Amino acid sequence: MNGVRVVLTTIGIILVGMLAWWLVKLVFSLASYLILGLIVVAGGYYLYTRATRPTRRR
Repeated sequence: MNGVRVVLTTIGIILVGMLAWWLVKLVFSLASYLILGLIVVAGGYYLYTRATRPTRRR
């Protein structure tokens, strides 16, 4: 009975660790995609404002 409890506890700890690792990877992946998306949108906005600004001729 005591051996079964040790095995189940070990399996539970392993599963919780795997779930935590998956959640950490998910959070960092979403954060990196968000940052990359912000960089792309900001770059597009910068290029759009540069292209639509009237040019000055002297």
